Formats: sequence, C-alpha cells, structure tokens
Amino acid sequence: MSIISTTIPNLVNGVSQQPYALRLASQAEEQINGLSSVVEGLRKRPPSRHSAKIQNTPLTAAHVHMINRDITERYTVMVTNGDLRVYDLQGNQKTVNFPDGKTYLNSGNPTSDFQLVTVADYTFVLNRQVTVQRNTTKTSTRPFETMFWIRQGAYSANYSIQVGGGWYTHTTPDASTAANAPYIKTDYIAGQLVQQLINAGHTNANGWSVAHIGSLIYISRATDFASGASDSIGDTGIKLIARTVQRFSDLPAKGIGGFRVRVAGTNENAFDDYYVEFVAEPGNPNGGGWKETAKGGEDNSIHPYTMPHVLVRNADGTFTFRIAGWKDRKAGDLDSVPFPSFVGRKINDVFFYRNRLGFLSDENVVFSEASEFFNFFKKSAIQTLDTDAIDVAVSHIKVSILKHAVPFNESLLLFSDQTQFMLGKAELLTPRTISINQTTEFEANLQAKPVGAGTNVYFAQARGQFSGIREYFVDGETETNDAADVTAHCPRYIVGRVKSMAASTNEDMLAVLSEGKRDSLYVYRFYWSKGEKMQSSWSRWDFPKGSTILNMAFIESELWLVVSRADGVYIEVISLEAGRQDLPGTFLVNLDRRLSHSQMTATYNAALNETHITAPWTFQNGEVYEIVAWYGDDTQAWKPGQVVPYGWVNGSTMKVKGKLTRFFFGVSYTFRYRFSTFVVREEAAGGGGLQPIGEGRVQIRRVTVTYNNSGYFRSEVTPKARDTYKYIFSGRVIGSEQNKLNAVPIEQGIFRFPVAAKNDGVTIELVNDTYLPCSFLSAEWEAFFVLRSKRF
Repeated sequence: MSIISTTIPNLVNGVSQQPYALRLASQAEEQINGLSSVVEGLRKRPPSRHSAKIQNTPLTAAHVHMINRDITERYTVMVTNGDLRVYDLQGNQKTVNFPDGKTYLNSGNPTSDFQLVTVADYTFVLNRQVTVQRNTTKTSTRPFETMFWIRQGAYSANYSIQVGGGWYTHTTPDASTAANAPYIKTDYIAGQLVQQLINAGHTNANGWSVAHIGSLIYISRATDFASGASDSIGDTGIKLIARTVQRFSDLPAKGIGGFRVRVAGTNENAFDDYYVEFVAEPGNPNGGGWKETAKGGEDNSIHPYTMPHVLVRNADGTFTFRIAGWKDRKAGDLDSVPFPSFVGRKINDVFFYRNRLGFLSDENVVFSEASEFFNFFKKSAIQTLDTDAIDVAVSHIKVSILKHAVPFNESLLLFSDQTQFMLGKAELLTPRTISINQTTEFEANLQAKPVGAGTNVYFAQARGQFSGIREYFVDGETETNDAADVTAHCPRYIVGRVKSMAASTNEDMLAVLSEGKRDSLYVYRFYWSKGEKMQSSWSRWDFPKGSTILNMAFIESELWLVVSRADGVYIEVISLEAGRQDLPGTFLVNLDRRLSHSQMTATYNAALNETHITAPWTFQNGEVYEIVAWYGDDTQAWKPGQVVPYGWVNGSTMKVKGKLTRFFFGVSYTFRYRFSTFVVREEAAGGGGLQPIGEGRVQIRRVTVTYNNSGYFRSEVTPKARDTYKYIFSGRVIGSEQNKLNAVPIEQGIFRFPVAAKNDGVTIELVNDTYLPCSFLSAEWEAFFVLRSKRF
C-alpha cells in the first residue's frame, strides 16, 4: 500500500460523457450553471438581470430578432402569428405602422417560419411558407401603329406606302431644273404622302391617327391594319417600321414617344431579339432617343405581397412594416429576361452578401443587382453587366434544397440537409465569375440557422433523441474544409432538436437553445491559441422554473434573452465580461431575474417600521426570491450581504422589517460541478502520454481545491448507498485581512475535505446555491493505492 497524489491542473474543459478512464483530468461528469474561463478558471455563471417586461401574457412560439443599429439604438423585434412588435432593450414598445396590413405575418409556427436580416435601417422579414407569385399587371401595350421613314430623296422616283387596303404613291420631279430640288427633300415627300392619307379619309373622325414629323409618317388605329412600303430606287428610299426591324440602325433618329419595336438581330451579332422604344425629350419635339424596353403585354412584376416585407426605422423613431418596392422587369421578354427562379416557389432564407441582397429557393441562389437590393431582373436583354442580378443553381447528384446561407472565410457557405456548398472565391461577384462548389457532405439539422464565430461556423446535427454540434473550418495545413464534431465526447448531452444558436467572438462562446429543454441553455466555451484548440467545454445553464426561452442574441459581451413565463414575456441580459462587480462591493450578486433597488419601488412606513417593496411583475405560486442588503444603505439596519427575510403584502409587494434602501432582489440558482471518477495514470510505453492503470484499488483519502474570489461553496461527498457528507466553506478565514465585520469576505486559497471512499464508489461535487461567487482554479486528490502485482 502506498499513498499517492495527483493534480488536476484546471477545471475548465466542461462535461464529458466518455468512460471516465478516457476523459481528460480537466473534464467533469456534470457542470451546471458554471462558466469555464481560461482566465478566471471555473466560476459560477453570471446572473440574468431583468431589463423589461414587454407583455402580460405568455407566448408559446415567436420569432425574435435583435437589431443592433449602433451603441445607442438596439431593438428586439418579436414576430408572432399575425403580428409584429418592436421594443427597445429597456422594454419600451415602439410604434409600428402597418400601411399594407399584416397578412404576410400569418404563420402556424412563427419560430421557424420567419427569417430576418437587418441592413442599415431596413430589416427584411421573410415568411418561409409564402409562395412567391407573379403580379397580374403586365407591361403596357401600344395601339396598332406603323411608321414610314423617308430615308432618301431622289429625282423621278416613286414612293409608295400601304395603309389598310390602299396604296398611296408620290412621284418626285426630274432633275431638269434646279427649282425641283426642294421637292426631293425627305420631309416634303413625307408631307405629300400624309396629305394623300388625309384626303383618303385617314382622319381622327374615322379612327385613324396620322402624324407628320420631319421625314416620318406615323399612323395608328385601335384595330390592326395592313402596311407596306416600296420605292423605285431599290427600296432604299423608304423604310417601313412596324412591329419588327432587323437592325437597330434601321431606326430613325426621331420618333413618336412610346413607340415600341422589336429588333430581331442577325447572324452577325451574338444577341437575340430585344425591344426598344422611343423616349421623347420633354419640351423638345426634335429631341429624344431609343431606349431598350420590355415587350408589351407580358407579366413584368412580382406580386409584392408575396415577397419579403421590410421593417423600416423612421427618422422619428417609429417603425413601418410594409411591402418593399421590388422593381419591375424593364427589358426583354420572358425568354431573354425571365423571372427569377424563386417565383412560383418558397424562399428559404434571406441574407446580405457583397452589397447584394440574396435569397435561397430550392436549389437556387439568387442575388439582387449590386447596390440595388430590390431588383432581381437583368437590366438588358442584349448584354450581361457585372452589376446584374445573379441566379444560379447548385449542381449535385443528390437533391440539395438550400436552407441557410452564412458568410464564411471570405466566401458564402450554403447548407442543405446533407451537403455544404461554397461560392467560389473571386475578386468580384458577377454573373460571369460566380461559381458554387460542393465542399463537404455532413448531415445537418437546419431548424436552427448556422452561426459564424470568427473563422468558424457552427451547425447542428440530429442524433436520435439528442443533437450534436459541428464546427466548420478550413484546415490551415491542407486548405481543405472540414467540420469537427465538438460534441463527440458528449453525444447525449443536448436533449431534443436544436432550436436556435448564438455565438460571441468577444467571449469565444456558443449558446444553444434546444426544444427538449426550453428553460436551459447549453453553453460551449472554446479557446484557440496558435491554431490549436486549448479549451472545448460544454455545460448547461438552468434558469428559474417556469421559464421558456424564446430566443437569444449576443451583443458585444452581453447575452440578451427573451423569456416567456406564466405571467408574460421578459427581456433579460447576462453580462459575461470578466471581473464585473457590483460596486462598491468586490463581487457580483448572483441572483437570476435580478433587480436592483433602483428598478423597484421601496416605501418605508415609519408607523409600522416596515419597508414595502414592489416588483414590476406579479409573483407566481412556487417562486422563491431573495432580498440581499447591499453597501450604502443609509439606515444600516441591515448589514451588506445579509439575506433579508420578508413577508407578503399582496401578489407583487413584499414587506421587510425596518428601513431598507439599497438591495438586490432575484432568484437564487445553484452551481454544481461533479468531478469525474479519479483514475491513476502512468506513462504509456514509447512516450505516448498517460494511460489509466486498471489494476489495484484506489481509496480516496481527501481532495484539495484551489479557489479564488469565492464567498461560499460546499463539497458534497456521496459514497454509494450512503448519506451525503457536506463540507462548507463560508468565506470567513480566521486571521485573514478579508474577514471584517459588516463586510462580505471574498477569499482565495485552498480548501481540503475528506472522502474516505473507493474512487469508483463515490460522487464528489462542488456546490454553490447562494448569491455569493465561487471560482476554482485547480484540484488535487490523495489516495491509498494498492497494487498486488509489480509492473514492468
């Protein structure tokens, strides 16, 4: 028999569900309400602070989106079935105008049916269950019309035009005298033909419209009519312009405003048919020009009520939820400039990338025109511009319905249920340079949108009744994409399907909300150093009973929560920065749903010598709160840090004996850390690290923990089939300079407690169920080790 001891260098690697012999010494059996920090060690998580109560009835389903406009303006957008509301983070509801109604907000499951993305003062609101439709409006049509262009005048030439059933001819004089020169001018010839038309009855009274503009003759009627043209100089003197011309050069410099014609093109050019119309210059009858346009009589717009709507912040601080100004098709026909591929389908995601608004629909990625977020049509049928809208499908042997898009590593990562795709890297994102490549094939549960954190993207995967999380990254050595399973060592930890995720690069943290446990968050803490992951810690944060977390978001080092309870919906915040204190104290008061005296109404009744304290909500049966007196109380009736007993006045008001002016109020929560089974290890043969020794008996004598900034904790030792032994550290150490009257002592040092049990027959836990802090840096255990045989 020999006495051995070993050190656990830190306690910051969270929970592992591996067999205890395979775990790292720094991994635990369970960690609840603990925050693993490479700076502060393992400590009790910070409390949630009450920010506001935003409604008086509970919610079972809602989509919550945070708008982080700037440091002074941050809002919570709550979308429910048929409604949308906006609050600032102090709980003040903002006015939202609905000029186009709320029909687009109808949803059976708003939590997953909606996606929101904010670009400056615009928040795009997508209902994923609405099928995008074409609008019933069509491009404008013109009356039946024709133009005759007298291109060239010649002596002794015949100029003939056909209008309706008749032909009209004008013959120019010969060149025998110079006096005939004016009679071969093109505008004169056109005028003579117009006069013949009028004389033949082509007047407004008979349903005809005839105009003479220089060398042009314009004729229109409500019903179709035959037209033709010929001349005696090789058909070069007169040009008929009706519905189609061969070349753009066949068009005159002048025209009638709105006159539209198809340019058929020839084998000499690369483009197909396109349409142009004459745009007159206002106030200048001789001005104007031809501009590309859309074919008349065809669908040219997307129904705005079926497209994502916009929530716009107005200059006066109010908001407007309305249809967006989606642009119409301005050129070509339905073949040369078709509708974007999402028309007739549902849109799965909305995102913003490289100054373009993007949609995912089925297997297609659709980008708006650059800098024009509301235009998804090409601007021209005859050329493709670098700024044009982009519509491209992924190519794969599997059906790959794209669900989410996440910017990643200077590119865009696209997720389907089984495959991940990535936009090819190019200096410019244009219709010519875009390419989408299949990169990896990992099954994903995409109910929760993947989130990026620095150079990594996290996404969920289903594991039967549990969920896992993968960390997508680019391998620095091989430059290949991979997705490591960061829950491989705890595969049965996250209960149910992942509902949503949020990541913080400030705190190197991922928060996961699961459908299986709506009153808790699963928290992943990681730390990278020189390309190597030094920390990979999972733990669970439990919140007061009856809480249903609707959603969450990180803003800098704060985690904002929207929580539904039996009496309404609340906004709460957890501040995660290291070293936070409640001044003038030296630590943080750990009470969930925490309120300070300034957030409550405290009234002293001198006659009864009682202080009545009213909370901003009504207490529910079974809820247990604490009141902690704090520094600066002018009466000194209660000492700082003292838990104050109270009684009830009514459902929202408590009474305290004596006068109390400075205090904290909230729900106490329990920190719990359960050590893994202690194992004796030895150097593996060949220098392969440490390996457990399976032989022998390990009888644990005692455990020593190194603590820091701690005011209270206890160890609980539970041998199998025996009672639990509790060893309390109260924070008061005799002879310490921190052990002062009328002050809460916060100490650092070591704490030893006995175990006296076999290593695999005892459960050892560190527990803190008070408002006081605790933090643990390392641990050491001592044991009798009996090995019957000699090892060599």
